[in-house]
Amino acid sequence: MAKFPGIKGLFFDENLLIKQGSRGVTGISIPDCGLSGPVLKKKENAYINKKYIRNIRPKLPEVSEPAVVRHFTRLSSWNMCIDSTFYPLGSCTMKYNPKINEKIASLDNIKNLHPLTPVQAIQPILKIIHDFNEILCELTGLAEFSFAPQAGAAGEFAGLKIIKKYFDLKGESRKIILVPDSSHGTNPASSVLAGFTPVEIKTGTGGILSAGEVEKAISEDVAGIMITNPNTFGVFEKDIRNIAEIMHKNGSFVYMDGANFNAFVGNVRVSDMGIDLIQLNLHKTFSTPHGGGGPGSGALGVIETLKEYLPVPYVGLSGKGGHNSGKNKGNNEKNSNRRLYELTEDKKYSIGRLAPFLCNFAVVARAYAYLLSLGKDNIGSVSELAVLNANYVKKKLREILSGSDPFEEGLCMHECVFNDKAIEENGLSTVEFAKLLIDYGFHPPTVYFPKNIHGAIMIEPTETESVSTLDDFINAVKEIRFKAKKSKAERSPQKTKVGRVNEVLANKHPIFKY
Repeated sequence: MAKFPGIKGLFFDENLLIKQGSRGVTGISIPDCGLSGPVLKKKENAYINKKYIRNIRPKLPEVSEPAVVRHFTRLSSWNMCIDSTFYPLGSCTMKYNPKINEKIASLDNIKNLHPLTPVQAIQPILKIIHDFNEILCELTGLAEFSFAPQAGAAGEFAGLKIIKKYFDLKGESRKIILVPDSSHGTNPASSVLAGFTPVEIKTGTGGILSAGEVEKAISEDVAGIMITNPNTFGVFEKDIRNIAEIMHKNGSFVYMDGANFNAFVGNVRVSDMGIDLIQLNLHKTFSTPHGGGGPGSGALGVIETLKEYLPVPYVGLSGKGGHNSGKNKGNNEKNSNRRLYELTEDKKYSIGRLAPFLCNFAVVARAYAYLLSLGKDNIGSVSELAVLNANYVKKKLREILSGSDPFEEGLCMHECVFNDKAIEENGLSTVEFAKLLIDYGFHPPTVYFPKNIHGAIMIEPTETESVSTLDDFINAVKEIRFKAKKSKAERSPQKTKVGRVNEVLANKHPIFKY
Protein backbone atom coordinates (compact mmCIF):
# COMPACT_ATOMS: atom_id res chain seq x y z
CA MET A 1 0.00 0.00 0.00
CA ALA A 2 1.25 3.45 -0.87
CA LYS A 3 2.44 5.67 1.95
CA PHE A 4 0.69 8.96 2.57
CA PRO A 5 1.42 11.82 4.97
CA GLY A 6 -1.72 10.87 6.88
CA ILE A 7 -2.08 11.62 10.55
CA LYS A 8 -0.83 8.93 12.95
CA GLY A 9 0.78 10.98 15.70
CA LEU A 10 -0.13 11.72 19.28
CA PHE A 11 -2.66 14.47 20.02
CA PHE A 12 -2.70 16.11 23.42
CA ASP A 13 -5.87 17.21 25.14
CA GLU A 14 -5.79 20.91 25.87
CA ASN A 15 -7.65 23.10 28.34
CA LEU A 16 -8.31 26.74 27.68
CA LEU A 17 -5.28 28.82 28.66
CA ILE A 18 -7.38 30.65 31.27
CA LYS A 19 -7.89 27.32 33.06
CA GLN A 20 -4.20 26.40 33.13
CA GLY A 21 -2.93 29.18 35.37
CA SER A 22 -2.67 30.00 39.04
CA ARG A 23 -3.00 33.34 40.79
CA GLY A 24 0.29 35.25 40.74
CA VAL A 25 2.08 33.12 38.14
CA THR A 26 3.91 35.13 35.44
CA GLY A 27 5.99 34.32 32.42
CA ILE A 28 8.46 37.15 32.98
CA SER A 29 10.09 38.94 35.88
CA ILE A 30 9.63 42.71 35.86
CA PRO A 31 12.48 44.58 37.59
CA ASP A 32 11.71 47.02 40.37
CA CYS A 33 11.25 50.53 38.98
CA GLY A 34 13.41 51.99 41.76
CA LEU A 35 10.83 54.53 42.87
CA SER A 36 9.69 54.53 46.49
CA GLY A 37 6.09 54.98 47.58
CA PRO A 38 6.29 58.65 48.55
CA VAL A 39 7.59 59.61 45.10
CA LEU A 40 4.46 58.21 43.45
CA LYS A 41 0.95 59.48 43.94
CA LYS A 42 -1.13 56.82 45.60
CA LYS A 43 -4.35 56.89 43.59
CA GLU A 44 -4.63 55.64 40.04
CA ASN A 45 -6.83 58.55 38.97
CA ALA A 46 -3.89 60.87 39.50
CA TYR A 47 -2.46 59.32 36.34
CA ILE A 48 -5.47 57.95 34.48
CA ASN A 49 -8.89 59.46 33.97
CA LYS A 50 -11.25 57.83 36.45
CA LYS A 51 -13.68 56.64 33.77
CA TYR A 52 -10.95 54.41 32.31
CA ILE A 53 -10.07 52.66 35.58
CA ARG A 54 -11.48 49.17 36.00
CA ASN A 55 -13.64 48.35 38.99
CA ILE A 56 -13.09 44.62 38.49
CA ARG A 57 -9.75 42.95 37.85
CA PRO A 58 -9.58 41.65 34.22
CA LYS A 59 -9.79 37.88 33.94
CA LEU A 60 -6.51 37.14 32.16
CA PRO A 61 -4.48 33.92 32.12
CA GLU A 62 -1.71 33.86 34.73
CA VAL A 63 0.67 31.24 33.40
CA SER A 64 4.37 30.51 33.06
CA GLU A 65 6.36 30.82 29.85
CA PRO A 66 6.57 27.00 29.31
CA ALA A 67 2.80 26.74 29.72
CA VAL A 68 2.24 29.35 27.01
CA VAL A 69 4.74 27.83 24.58
CA ARG A 70 3.37 24.29 25.03
CA HIS A 71 -0.23 25.48 24.76
CA PHE A 72 0.20 27.13 21.40
CA THR A 73 2.55 24.43 20.06
CA ARG A 74 -0.04 21.77 20.88
CA LEU A 75 -2.83 23.81 19.31
CA SER A 76 -0.78 24.29 16.14
CA SER A 77 -0.48 20.51 15.74
CA TRP A 78 -4.25 20.22 15.48
CA ASN A 79 -4.43 22.22 12.26
CA MET A 80 -3.43 21.58 8.68
CA CYS A 81 -1.32 24.41 7.30
CA ILE A 82 0.80 25.21 4.25
CA ASP A 83 3.98 24.46 6.20
CA SER A 84 2.81 20.96 7.08
CA THR A 85 0.90 19.64 4.06
CA PHE A 86 -0.27 20.16 0.48
CA TYR A 87 -2.99 22.80 0.49
CA PRO A 88 -4.65 22.73 -2.96
CA LEU A 89 -7.50 25.19 -2.42
CA GLY A 90 -8.70 26.23 -5.86
CA SER A 91 -9.03 29.98 -6.42
CA CYS A 92 -7.20 30.73 -3.15
CA THR A 93 -3.58 30.23 -4.30
CA MET A 94 -2.34 28.78 -1.02
CA LYS A 95 1.31 28.56 -2.02
CA TYR A 96 4.28 28.01 0.25
CA ASN A 97 5.67 31.33 1.48
CA PRO A 98 9.49 31.64 1.39
CA LYS A 99 10.77 32.34 4.88
CA ILE A 100 13.11 35.07 3.62
CA ASN A 101 9.96 37.15 3.03
CA GLU A 102 9.03 36.72 6.69
CA LYS A 103 12.55 37.61 7.76
CA ILE A 104 12.34 40.90 5.84
CA ALA A 105 8.88 41.74 7.21
CA SER A 106 10.11 40.97 10.75
CA LEU A 107 12.99 43.43 10.72
CA ASP A 108 12.64 45.85 13.63
CA ASN A 109 12.41 48.94 11.45
CA ILE A 110 9.50 47.35 9.56
CA LYS A 111 7.50 45.49 12.18
CA ASN A 112 7.82 48.32 14.72
CA LEU A 113 7.07 51.09 12.22
CA HIS A 114 4.46 53.53 13.53
CA PRO A 115 1.98 54.75 10.89
CA LEU A 116 2.36 58.37 12.04
CA THR A 117 6.15 58.43 11.67
CA PRO A 118 7.19 61.62 9.78
CA VAL A 119 8.04 61.02 6.13
CA GLN A 120 11.57 62.32 6.67
CA ALA A 121 12.24 59.34 8.93
CA ILE A 122 10.83 56.67 6.60
CA GLN A 123 12.43 57.52 3.27
CA PRO A 124 13.63 53.89 2.69
CA ILE A 125 10.09 52.63 3.36
CA LEU A 126 8.57 55.05 0.87
CA LYS A 127 11.25 54.13 -1.66
CA ILE A 128 10.26 50.46 -1.41
CA ILE A 129 6.61 51.33 -2.10
CA HIS A 130 7.60 53.65 -4.97
CA ASP A 131 9.92 51.07 -6.56
CA PHE A 132 7.45 48.23 -6.09
CA ASN A 133 4.84 50.34 -7.86
CA GLU A 134 7.20 50.68 -10.83
CA ILE A 135 7.80 46.91 -10.90
CA LEU A 136 4.06 46.20 -11.00
CA CYS A 137 3.61 48.77 -13.75
CA GLU A 138 6.28 46.99 -15.78
CA LEU A 139 4.68 43.58 -15.19
CA THR A 140 1.22 44.78 -16.19
CA GLY A 141 1.85 47.64 -18.62
CA LEU A 142 -0.41 49.92 -16.56
CA ALA A 143 0.40 53.48 -15.46
CA GLU A 144 0.17 53.47 -11.66
CA PHE A 145 -0.85 51.37 -8.66
CA SER A 146 -2.45 52.25 -5.35
CA PHE A 147 -1.78 50.06 -2.31
CA ALA A 148 -4.60 51.52 -0.24
CA PRO A 149 -7.04 48.61 -0.79
CA GLN A 150 -6.31 46.05 1.91
CA ALA A 151 -7.93 43.06 0.22
CA GLY A 152 -8.78 41.85 -3.26
CA ALA A 153 -12.45 42.78 -2.93
CA ALA A 154 -11.44 46.21 -1.61
CA GLY A 155 -9.41 46.65 -4.78
CA GLU A 156 -12.44 45.72 -6.86
CA PHE A 157 -14.57 48.23 -4.96
CA ALA A 158 -11.98 50.99 -5.44
CA GLY A 159 -11.73 50.31 -9.16
CA LEU A 160 -15.48 50.43 -9.61
CA LYS A 161 -15.71 53.64 -7.58
CA ILE A 162 -13.19 55.14 -9.99
CA ILE A 163 -15.31 54.08 -12.96
CA LYS A 164 -18.39 55.54 -11.24
CA LYS A 165 -16.71 58.88 -10.56
CA TYR A 166 -15.29 59.05 -14.08
CA PHE A 167 -18.75 58.86 -15.65
CA ASP A 168 -20.34 61.09 -13.00
CA LEU A 169 -17.83 63.85 -13.81
CA LYS A 170 -18.61 63.40 -17.50
CA GLY A 171 -22.30 63.82 -16.75
CA GLU A 172 -23.11 60.26 -17.83
CA SER A 173 -25.29 58.21 -15.53
CA ARG A 174 -24.19 54.73 -16.54
CA LYS A 175 -25.64 52.09 -14.24
CA ILE A 176 -24.61 48.65 -15.53
CA ILE A 177 -21.54 46.49 -14.97
CA LEU A 178 -21.40 43.30 -17.03
CA VAL A 179 -20.29 40.28 -14.96
CA PRO A 180 -19.68 36.87 -16.61
CA ASP A 181 -20.89 33.87 -14.62
CA SER A 182 -17.28 32.64 -14.66
CA SER A 183 -16.10 35.62 -12.59
CA HIS A 184 -15.22 35.57 -8.91
CA GLY A 185 -18.14 35.73 -6.51
CA THR A 186 -17.11 39.10 -5.07
CA ASN A 187 -17.49 40.85 -8.43
CA PRO A 188 -21.30 41.30 -8.37
CA ALA A 189 -21.20 42.37 -4.72
CA SER A 190 -18.48 44.96 -5.41
CA SER A 191 -20.54 46.31 -8.30
CA VAL A 192 -23.58 46.84 -6.10
CA LEU A 193 -21.56 48.48 -3.32
CA ALA A 194 -20.05 50.89 -5.84
CA GLY A 195 -23.51 51.96 -7.03
CA PHE A 196 -23.91 49.79 -10.14
CA THR A 197 -26.31 47.06 -11.21
CA PRO A 198 -24.51 43.83 -12.18
CA VAL A 199 -25.84 42.06 -15.27
CA GLU A 200 -24.76 38.43 -15.66
CA ILE A 201 -23.45 37.09 -18.96
CA LYS A 202 -23.38 33.35 -19.57
CA THR A 203 -20.17 31.67 -20.64
CA GLY A 204 -20.20 29.44 -23.69
CA THR A 205 -18.76 26.04 -24.48
CA GLY A 206 -15.26 25.45 -23.25
CA GLY A 207 -15.87 27.71 -20.24
CA ILE A 208 -14.99 30.96 -22.00
CA LEU A 209 -16.91 34.16 -22.68
CA SER A 210 -17.59 34.98 -26.32
CA ALA A 211 -17.36 38.48 -27.78
CA GLY A 212 -20.76 37.84 -29.35
CA GLU A 213 -22.44 37.49 -25.95
CA VAL A 214 -20.84 40.74 -24.78
CA GLU A 215 -22.03 42.46 -27.96
CA LYS A 216 -25.61 41.43 -27.19
CA ALA A 217 -25.43 42.94 -23.69
CA ILE A 218 -23.82 46.25 -24.69
CA SER A 219 -25.72 49.53 -24.39
CA GLU A 220 -25.11 53.20 -23.59
CA ASP A 221 -25.89 52.39 -19.95
CA VAL A 222 -22.96 49.95 -19.62
CA ALA A 223 -20.09 51.47 -17.64
CA GLY A 224 -17.79 48.47 -17.84
CA ILE A 225 -17.23 44.75 -17.56
CA MET A 226 -15.63 42.82 -14.69
CA ILE A 227 -13.85 39.85 -16.15
CA THR A 228 -11.77 37.33 -14.23
CA ASN A 229 -8.91 36.03 -16.34
CA PRO A 230 -8.07 33.20 -16.14
CA ASN A 231 -11.66 32.71 -15.06
CA THR A 232 -13.08 30.71 -12.19
CA PHE A 233 -13.04 27.55 -14.30
CA GLY A 234 -9.26 27.88 -14.62
CA VAL A 235 -9.61 28.69 -18.32
CA PHE A 236 -7.97 31.60 -20.12
CA GLU A 237 -10.41 34.02 -21.75
CA LYS A 238 -9.12 33.71 -25.32
CA ASP A 239 -11.52 36.34 -26.67
CA ILE A 240 -10.39 39.01 -24.21
CA ARG A 241 -8.94 41.42 -26.79
CA ASN A 242 -12.10 41.36 -28.92
CA ILE A 243 -14.20 41.88 -25.78
CA ALA A 244 -12.04 44.84 -24.79
CA GLU A 245 -12.43 46.35 -28.25
CA ILE A 246 -16.23 46.10 -28.01
CA MET A 247 -16.22 47.74 -24.58
CA HIS A 248 -13.89 50.57 -25.58
CA LYS A 249 -15.92 51.27 -28.72
CA ASN A 250 -18.89 51.80 -26.40
CA GLY A 251 -16.84 54.14 -24.18
CA SER A 252 -16.88 51.50 -21.40
CA PHE A 253 -14.04 50.23 -19.23
CA VAL A 254 -12.59 46.74 -18.88
CA TYR A 255 -11.92 45.80 -15.25
CA MET A 256 -9.99 42.61 -14.72
CA ASP A 257 -10.10 40.71 -11.45
CA GLY A 258 -6.40 39.94 -11.09
CA ALA A 259 -6.63 37.42 -8.27
CA ASN A 260 -5.39 34.78 -10.74
CA PHE A 261 -2.45 36.85 -11.98
CA ASN A 262 -0.06 34.08 -10.96
CA ALA A 263 -1.29 32.16 -14.02
CA PHE A 264 0.57 34.44 -16.46
CA VAL A 265 2.73 36.84 -14.43
CA GLY A 266 5.97 37.59 -16.23
CA ASN A 267 4.69 36.20 -19.53
CA VAL A 268 1.70 38.36 -20.48
CA ARG A 269 0.98 42.04 -19.75
CA VAL A 270 -2.66 42.87 -19.07
CA SER A 271 -2.33 46.15 -21.00
CA ASP A 272 -1.82 44.06 -24.15
CA MET A 273 -5.26 42.52 -23.53
CA GLY A 274 -6.92 45.94 -23.39
CA ILE A 275 -7.40 45.98 -19.61
CA ASP A 276 -8.03 49.40 -18.02
CA LEU A 277 -8.05 48.49 -14.31
CA ILE A 278 -6.89 45.50 -12.30
CA GLN A 279 -6.44 44.56 -8.67
CA LEU A 280 -3.52 42.29 -7.84
CA ASN A 281 -3.88 40.20 -4.69
CA LEU A 282 -0.36 40.58 -3.37
CA HIS A 283 -1.12 38.02 -0.67
CA LYS A 284 -1.69 35.42 -3.41
CA THR A 285 0.41 35.95 -6.51
CA PHE A 286 3.40 37.39 -4.67
CA SER A 287 3.55 34.83 -1.89
CA THR A 288 2.61 36.45 1.38
CA PRO A 289 0.56 34.59 4.01
CA HIS A 290 -3.20 34.97 3.86
CA GLY A 291 -6.33 33.32 5.12
CA GLY A 292 -8.26 33.79 8.32
CA GLY A 293 -9.14 37.37 7.42
CA GLY A 294 -5.76 38.85 6.57
CA PRO A 295 -3.40 40.47 6.22
CA GLY A 296 -4.04 41.34 2.59
CA SER A 297 -3.40 43.83 -0.15
CA GLY A 298 -5.49 44.36 -3.27
CA ALA A 299 -3.15 46.72 -5.13
CA LEU A 300 -5.18 48.60 -7.76
CA GLY A 301 -3.56 49.44 -11.10
CA VAL A 302 -5.02 51.75 -13.74
CA ILE A 303 -4.28 53.17 -17.19
CA GLU A 304 -2.96 56.71 -17.65
CA THR A 305 -6.46 58.17 -18.09
CA LEU A 306 -7.48 57.09 -14.59
CA LYS A 307 -4.34 57.94 -12.57
CA GLU A 308 -5.89 61.09 -11.12
CA TYR A 309 -8.80 59.05 -9.70
CA LEU A 310 -6.71 56.73 -7.51
CA PRO A 311 -7.13 56.72 -3.71
CA VAL A 312 -4.95 58.97 -1.55
CA PRO A 313 -2.44 59.30 -0.03
CA TYR A 314 0.19 57.98 -2.41
CA VAL A 315 3.97 58.06 -2.57
CA GLY A 316 5.31 60.85 -4.77
CA LEU A 317 8.65 62.52 -5.44
CA SER A 318 9.22 66.03 -4.12
CA GLY A 319 12.38 66.63 -6.15
CA LYS A 320 15.62 67.48 -4.35
CA GLY A 321 16.42 67.79 -0.67
CA GLY A 322 19.15 68.70 1.78
CA HIS A 323 20.87 71.95 2.82
CA ASN A 324 24.03 73.58 1.59
CA SER A 325 25.80 75.28 4.48
CA GLY A 326 28.44 74.79 7.21
CA LYS A 327 31.34 72.41 7.41
CA ASN A 328 29.31 69.56 5.81
CA LYS A 329 28.81 71.58 2.66
CA GLY A 330 30.22 68.83 0.42
CA ASN A 331 27.92 66.17 1.85
CA ASN A 332 24.96 68.51 1.76
CA GLU A 333 25.60 69.28 -1.90
CA LYS A 334 25.50 65.55 -2.53
CA ASN A 335 22.31 65.18 -0.49
CA SER A 336 20.68 68.07 -2.33
CA ASN A 337 20.66 65.96 -5.48
CA ARG A 338 18.87 63.08 -3.77
CA ARG A 339 15.22 62.45 -4.58
CA LEU A 340 12.93 62.79 -1.58
CA TYR A 341 9.76 60.74 -1.25
CA GLU A 342 6.59 62.19 0.20
CA LEU A 343 3.01 61.28 0.96
CA THR A 344 0.75 63.45 -1.09
CA GLU A 345 -2.96 63.85 -1.79
CA ASP A 346 -2.89 65.91 -4.97
CA LYS A 347 -4.87 63.52 -7.15
CA LYS A 348 -7.28 65.86 -8.92
CA TYR A 349 -10.28 63.50 -9.06
CA SER A 350 -9.35 61.05 -6.30
CA ILE A 351 -12.07 58.85 -4.83
CA GLY A 352 -10.54 59.72 -1.44
CA ARG A 353 -9.21 57.56 1.36
CA LEU A 354 -9.94 53.85 1.64
CA ALA A 355 -7.91 53.21 4.80
CA PRO A 356 -6.71 55.22 7.80
CA PHE A 357 -3.10 55.03 6.62
CA LEU A 358 -1.14 54.31 3.46
CA CYS A 359 -1.21 50.51 3.14
CA ASN A 360 -0.49 47.13 4.75
CA PHE A 361 3.22 47.72 4.37
CA ALA A 362 4.39 44.35 5.71
CA VAL A 363 2.50 42.66 2.86
CA VAL A 364 4.11 45.00 0.32
CA ALA A 365 7.54 44.33 1.83
CA ARG A 366 7.06 40.57 1.55
CA ALA A 367 5.92 40.83 -2.07
CA TYR A 368 8.82 43.15 -2.90
CA ALA A 369 11.32 40.72 -1.35
CA TYR A 370 9.70 37.85 -3.27
CA LEU A 371 10.06 39.64 -6.61
CA LEU A 372 13.64 40.75 -5.95
CA SER A 373 14.62 37.21 -4.93
CA LEU A 374 13.29 35.90 -8.25
CA GLY A 375 14.66 38.68 -10.42
CA LYS A 376 13.39 39.86 -13.77
CA ASP A 377 14.61 36.77 -15.61
CA ASN A 378 12.87 34.27 -13.31
CA ILE A 379 9.47 35.80 -12.55
CA GLY A 380 7.97 34.19 -15.65
CA SER A 381 8.83 30.74 -14.28
CA VAL A 382 6.23 31.28 -11.53
CA SER A 383 3.34 31.18 -13.99
CA GLU A 384 4.97 28.54 -16.18
CA LEU A 385 5.30 26.11 -13.26
CA ALA A 386 1.84 26.94 -11.89
CA VAL A 387 0.28 26.10 -15.25
CA LEU A 388 2.45 23.00 -15.72
CA ASN A 389 1.51 21.64 -12.26
CA ALA A 390 -2.21 22.28 -12.79
CA ASN A 391 -2.22 20.52 -16.16
CA TYR A 392 -0.25 17.59 -14.72
CA VAL A 393 -2.92 17.16 -12.03
CA LYS A 394 -5.71 17.63 -14.57
CA LYS A 395 -4.35 14.95 -16.93
CA LYS A 396 -3.67 12.39 -14.18
CA LEU A 397 -7.00 12.90 -12.41
CA ARG A 398 -8.96 12.86 -15.65
CA GLU A 399 -7.90 9.21 -16.01
CA ILE A 400 -9.05 8.45 -12.45
CA LEU A 401 -12.19 10.60 -12.33
CA SER A 402 -13.40 9.53 -15.75
CA GLY A 403 -16.20 11.62 -17.19
CA SER A 404 -15.79 14.29 -14.50
CA ASP A 405 -13.81 16.92 -16.45
CA PRO A 406 -16.24 19.55 -17.78
CA PHE A 407 -13.49 21.11 -19.92
CA GLU A 408 -11.69 18.15 -21.49
CA GLU A 409 -10.66 20.06 -24.57
CA GLY A 410 -7.52 22.15 -24.28
CA LEU A 411 -5.34 23.10 -21.34
CA CYS A 412 -6.29 24.67 -18.06
CA MET A 413 -4.26 27.49 -16.56
CA HIS A 414 -3.30 27.60 -12.87
CA GLU A 415 -6.14 25.41 -11.57
CA CYS A 416 -8.43 22.63 -12.77
CA VAL A 417 -12.05 21.82 -12.00
CA PHE A 418 -13.88 18.49 -11.83
CA ASN A 419 -17.51 17.62 -11.13
CA ASP A 420 -18.73 14.79 -8.88
CA LYS A 421 -19.82 12.30 -11.57
CA ALA A 422 -17.09 9.72 -10.92
CA ILE A 423 -17.16 9.81 -7.12
CA GLU A 424 -20.97 9.60 -7.13
CA GLU A 425 -20.58 6.24 -8.86
CA ASN A 426 -18.97 5.11 -5.58
CA GLY A 427 -21.92 6.47 -3.64
CA LEU A 428 -19.82 9.35 -2.27
CA SER A 429 -20.65 13.03 -2.18
CA THR A 430 -18.17 15.83 -2.85
CA VAL A 431 -17.98 16.75 0.82
CA GLU A 432 -17.32 13.12 1.82
CA PHE A 433 -14.53 12.95 -0.75
CA ALA A 434 -13.03 16.12 0.75
CA LYS A 435 -13.21 14.82 4.33
CA LEU A 436 -11.57 11.52 3.34
CA LEU A 437 -8.61 13.41 1.88
CA ILE A 438 -7.87 14.82 5.33
CA ASP A 439 -7.25 11.33 6.69
CA TYR A 440 -4.70 10.84 3.91
CA GLY A 441 -2.86 13.94 5.13
CA PHE A 442 -3.98 16.46 2.50
CA HIS A 443 -6.01 19.59 2.93
CA PRO A 444 -9.13 19.26 0.75
CA PRO A 445 -9.39 21.30 -2.45
CA THR A 446 -12.15 23.87 -2.81
CA VAL A 447 -15.52 22.14 -3.12
CA TYR A 448 -18.94 23.16 -4.47
CA PHE A 449 -17.34 26.12 -6.25
CA PRO A 450 -17.78 27.30 -8.96
CA LYS A 451 -21.48 26.95 -8.26
CA ASN A 452 -22.37 26.38 -11.93
CA ILE A 453 -20.49 23.04 -11.91
CA HIS A 454 -22.36 20.30 -10.07
CA GLY A 455 -20.49 19.04 -7.01
CA ALA A 456 -17.41 20.99 -8.06
CA ILE A 457 -13.90 19.98 -6.95
CA MET A 458 -11.44 22.79 -7.68
CA ILE A 459 -7.70 22.10 -7.38
CA GLU A 460 -4.85 24.64 -7.51
CA PRO A 461 -1.43 23.08 -6.92
CA THR A 462 0.53 26.38 -7.35
CA GLU A 463 4.10 26.52 -8.61
CA THR A 464 5.68 25.63 -5.26
CA GLU A 465 4.71 21.94 -5.17
CA SER A 466 6.95 19.12 -6.40
CA VAL A 467 5.95 16.29 -8.73
CA SER A 468 6.43 13.89 -5.81
CA THR A 469 3.86 15.77 -3.71
CA LEU A 470 1.42 15.93 -6.62
CA ASP A 471 1.81 12.17 -7.22
CA ASP A 472 1.06 11.44 -3.55
CA PHE A 473 -2.10 13.55 -3.79
CA ILE A 474 -3.16 11.89 -7.05
CA ASN A 475 -2.63 8.42 -5.53
CA ALA A 476 -4.77 9.40 -2.54
CA VAL A 477 -7.58 10.45 -4.89
CA LYS A 478 -7.17 7.13 -6.72
CA GLU A 479 -7.53 5.10 -3.51
CA ILE A 480 -10.60 7.07 -2.49
CA ARG A 481 -12.12 6.71 -5.96
CA PHE A 482 -11.72 2.93 -6.15
CA LYS A 483 -11.54 1.73 -2.53
CA ALA A 484 -13.41 4.12 -0.23
CA LYS A 485 -16.58 2.84 1.41
CA LYS A 486 -19.62 5.01 2.10
CA SER A 487 -19.71 3.92 5.74
CA LYS A 488 -16.16 5.20 6.28
CA ALA A 489 -16.68 8.38 4.28
CA GLU A 490 -19.66 9.38 6.41
CA ARG A 491 -17.45 9.32 9.53
CA SER A 492 -14.34 10.97 8.09
CA PRO A 493 -12.07 12.54 9.06
CA GLN A 494 -11.30 10.01 11.79
CA LYS A 495 -7.59 10.64 12.40
CA THR A 496 -7.76 14.31 13.30
CA LYS A 497 -8.10 15.85 16.77
CA VAL A 498 -11.61 17.00 15.90
CA GLY A 499 -13.70 14.71 13.72
CA ARG A 500 -16.67 15.45 11.51
CA VAL A 501 -18.43 18.58 12.69
CA ASN A 502 -21.96 19.71 11.96
CA GLU A 503 -21.18 22.54 9.57
CA VAL A 504 -24.82 23.45 9.01
CA LEU A 505 -25.40 23.85 12.73
CA ALA A 506 -22.17 25.84 13.09
CA ASN A 507 -23.33 28.28 10.41
CA LYS A 508 -26.80 28.64 11.83
CA HIS A 509 -25.69 29.00 15.45
CA PRO A 510 -22.10 30.21 15.59
CA ILE A 511 -20.49 30.45 19.03
CA PHE A 512 -18.15 33.42 19.29
CA LYS A 513 -17.50 33.27 23.02
CA TYR A 514 -16.74 30.29 25.19
